[in-house]
Amino acid sequence: MPLIVDPSVPQVTPPAIITSPDGWLSAVVDEPWAGVLLGYNADTPPAARNIVLNPSAEIDLSNTSNYGSVTRARVTSSPRYGTACIQHTQGGSLGNSGTIYTLADTLGAGTVICASAWVKVTAGTTCFFTFRNAGGAVGTVTGGTPATGTWVRVTATYTVPSGQTVDRVSIAYNCPTSTVWYSDGMMVETGVTAPSAYCDGSQPGCTWEGAAHASASIRVTAAPDVADIRKVRITRQDPGAPAPVPVRSADPAWAIEGVGPAYDHEPPLGVTVIYTATPLYADGSAGPSSSLAVTMPEPGRPADVWIKSLDDPGLSARVTVISWPQLQWASRIDQGDIAGSPYPATSQDVYAAAASEITIDADGDEIEKLRKLLVTPGVRLIQTRPAAHRPDQFVLFANPGEAIDADPDGSRTFTAAVQEVGRPSTAAQPLRIPGWSYDALAAAYGTYDAVSATFPSYQQLATNGRLE
Repeated sequence: MPLIVDPSVPQVTPPAIITSPDGWLSAVVDEPWAGVLLGYNADTPPAARNIVLNPSAEIDLSNTSNYGSVTRARVTSSPRYGTACIQHTQGGSLGNSGTIYTLADTLGAGTVICASAWVKVTAGTTCFFTFRNAGGAVGTVTGGTPATGTWVRVTATYTVPSGQTVDRVSIAYNCPTSTVWYSDGMMVETGVTAPSAYCDGSQPGCTWEGAAHASASIRVTAAPDVADIRKVRITRQDPGAPAPVPVRSADPAWAIEGVGPAYDHEPPLGVTVIYTATPLYADGSAGPSSSLAVTMPEPGRPADVWIKSLDDPGLSARVTVISWPQLQWASRIDQGDIAGSPYPATSQDVYAAAASEITIDADGDEIEKLRKLLVTPGVRLIQTRPAAHRPDQFVLFANPGEAIDADPDGSRTFTAAVQEVGRPSTAAQPLRIPGWSYDALAAAYGTYDAVSATFPSYQQLATNGRLE
């Protein structure tokens, strides 16, 4: 199989980090080496914190009060969240009516507040939020004019002015006498200018910080008993494969207190795979799994074949196929003659793994890389585009040869016999990331202080800052 290594193939900048919905598993496509950098971190901070004490009136109207001339009731006919919402009936003349919600925290000057609520209205004009304390209103911000007849989320942001505090926020609506409207899902966050997905402690995936319906709510993002996590096992499900396979450096990987990296140098090219990470606790039990999907870009022609070293991913090479060899699968048929019958007795086993020959041309610095790939013992992985209909192969090279094409300063032609083998065992294999190791760390940073100043977390240290 004549191949030419193309050292001029541009290295594409890897895409942004892919993160699982729960935030525990992250991935970066390492396109220069056709691998995937994986990071598991089950000790992530809450994705959202709602400081409204009773945001959805699930059991009563405690920690809320009337705003304006209004009659309020807890109703269960058509809530936006949970089992109940607040019904408002405007009293008096045209005016503002609503609900004042008490906050879990007292917010000081300079605090950025993002308030949001779901409302369903029938007639009227504008919704607005009032930011308050025991002395009265501190500031008012409009939430816009919601559409009628359906639940609409309205929002407002506000910065607490100098000398003031905020410990209550109200949602109100400007409407005619006897107008009936509803509110639900009140949410107040700090330090953000856009609302998160609604959160209260009664929802799946959320919890109350203290008493139910009388404390702040957080969206749970840390795994249960995260401090007891010791390892993480990561598997990869390939399209059409009967079962997932372990990732070589995560069968399992160390994940002290829920944090651990892995690297997969073997995903098929040009297809979408599913990675699933499962934490393993100190007592041997397994925790909740986390999954994400990754698509490894296929190599563009003409350099559309990868020859990869499993032991040293940085030794891998992307090459150009000039012509494909003939693959041969030896048959395994035993037979014996039967007296009086023209037909022998036969038995047939599975065909032997494929065998072929390979020819590779190399120039410049790639000569030493390919020589090392061919003459160093170890299993190699050969991959190409799906359209080539050549399955990924784990192979051993035998009888390598090297010839000078024209003159000693020019290209070389390498030849070798190729024997397909089974995938090597993945159990208890170390982490291997191209160009990064603790030896590289020691060479680049002279002191521990320099390392700790550069990498604030173990995840960043293990992945050279590419994963949080």
